[in-house]
Amino acid sequence: MKKISPCVYCGCGCRLVYEVKGNKIIKIHPDKSDKVSEGKPCIKGLTIHEVADRNRYKHPVIKKDRSTKKVSWKRALEYIKENIKDLSPEEIAFYGSGKITNEDNWTILKFAKCVIKTNNTDSCCGRLCHIATVEGVKNCLGNSNLTFMDYVNEIDTLLVIGSNPASNYPVFFTKLLKRKNQIKIISVQPLHNITSRFGDVFVYIEPGTEVVFLNAIANYLIQNKYYVKEAAKYEGFERLKSTVKNYTLELVERICKTPKEEFFNACELIGKAKDFGVFHGMGLTQHVNAIENVHSLLNVLLLKNGKILSLRGEINVQGVGDIGFLPNKLPTGGFETLPELEKLWNCTLPMDKGKTIIESLIIEPVKAGFITSFNPAQSLPALKKVHKNLREMFLVYFDSYESLTGEFADVILPTPALFERSGTITTGERLVRLVNKVRKPPGSAMPEWKIYARLAKLFRKGKLLSWRNEKEIFEEIVRIVPSYRNLNPEKIYKGKDMFADKSIRYKRFMPEKFEGKDEVRSKEYPFLLTTFRSKYQFLTGEMTEIAETLSKGDDGPCLYINPEDAKNLKIATGEIVKVVSEEDSIKIPVKVSEIVPKSVVAARFHYRKILVNRLFPARFDEETHTPNYKCVAVRIEKAR
Repeated sequence: MKKISPCVYCGCGCRLVYEVKGNKIIKIHPDKSDKVSEGKPCIKGLTIHEVADRNRYKHPVIKKDRSTKKVSWKRALEYIKENIKDLSPEEIAFYGSGKITNEDNWTILKFAKCVIKTNNTDSCCGRLCHIATVEGVKNCLGNSNLTFMDYVNEIDTLLVIGSNPASNYPVFFTKLLKRKNQIKIISVQPLHNITSRFGDVFVYIEPGTEVVFLNAIANYLIQNKYYVKEAAKYEGFERLKSTVKNYTLELVERICKTPKEEFFNACELIGKAKDFGVFHGMGLTQHVNAIENVHSLLNVLLLKNGKILSLRGEINVQGVGDIGFLPNKLPTGGFETLPELEKLWNCTLPMDKGKTIIESLIIEPVKAGFITSFNPAQSLPALKKVHKNLREMFLVYFDSYESLTGEFADVILPTPALFERSGTITTGERLVRLVNKVRKPPGSAMPEWKIYARLAKLFRKGKLLSWRNEKEIFEEIVRIVPSYRNLNPEKIYKGKDMFADKSIRYKRFMPEKFEGKDEVRSKEYPFLLTTFRSKYQFLTGEMTEIAETLSKGDDGPCLYINPEDAKNLKIATGEIVKVVSEEDSIKIPVKVSEIVPKSVVAARFHYRKILVNRLFPARFDEETHTPNYKCVAVRIEKAR
């Protein structure tokens, strides 16, 4: 039997054909009718069958007094109530996930706000990866998502900055390659990557200097009148002109370490572009000045009246944010819409701003956390502190696959993988797609909407979460969430894709000044470490690390270092080194490679056996709480 449902990985949101025999997924096929993948999904999606039945949580578990005991669902939920009933709402936090459906996220959110009465509600990939993109695009254009992958068929010049779509979004990159002869690609990165090799211009940039680089482009465009006439009428144009006037080619060369010729070539291509587009990633957003970086990129975009092609991380990270899974927003909008939401939900709601992930797990840790398909024990910065806080709180962990965070949990509740659920997801283009259940989940795994409905009954609030099926939940979402009110639940639940609201409401420049790098080198820490992603891994690797096919193409955990630096340190490929930052240290094998420039080292962050994020302190963008994962000063020692 063959069933169609989305992939489980990235924001491209491709549909796949799952071949199922009995209750086993035996193979994954491309969906040739899928307009997103055009019948050419990436290798990660095509290997889902290799991991579908491995390392799965199957039954509820309580861990107490150093023992682990399999229990019934009834006992697990009673135990949860016993441990949180005396806590205040401010002492409890709930975390949504881009790995599960809109309907399941909605249930968690409603339980948190209506039953527990807390606004400590945040989502993992939404906060750690692209919240700065969401807020930045909204600030400049009035809507949080204006991406269309099909813009690749309309542009003649593409600026790729802080991203490697060849590895991170192969389906988009395939679309780009189809038009390679019609599009000039400018790749701006701190290290060489596959996208750079296919590009027309590669521009090196020192990590953490993006505002200087982008402001200098804006200045070049303005000085040479390479901007569209209507841009001069947009709010903030004169302020932008004044702000960027001192960002010169010479400043870029000095601060960004970018050769003048490379920078000039990029500026000329952008300036002469008739149909300009941008594609950015976490290399731009995961800094202490995340929102400033995004605003600076969008200023360049507005000068050229360009198009946004940038995507998001997890398959449903757009959806979890869209429904209002944030500590400072409601499903209906800002806190000024509270009376409207109380009327729609028929319950009183908390009025105070809640805590972000950074606040509730690092700065002011809560006493109880409900974590869903999110692996903070591996993905957050300052992991020594995070691990301590996870041990000290009452932790309820919902997930499909075993992870490091599960080892800190007091209760583990097994949930279905995405291909074992029904409902909807919202892709990185804000395209809402149907999720079909292709088989039964293993053991007694249960989706969140059913788990929280049972838990609500224990708190005598069962009527608030009394839907009969996923479609009823989606109908409620469409009634309440403004950007989803244009959607037709009947059509979507029959398999028709629909875009949520993507209208531009205004165009506004948001000029930013360079306030300094995330971190700088010193005698004690002479290298800058940056992180990047593998084509064969996804996030913290719970699924991809156990896929046999993917492991054959992957380098595994290693520290990339320039040949000259390796020679000076007298180290060679395969040697184990100790990498030390002010925060912590790790031991990792070396790979000597010319993909990194001198005085910069790089590592992929996916691997549990080497927790690279231990090196990063808890420094983050003040406005969005996006952590810095892209620039930390380190030294390298031979491991003893």
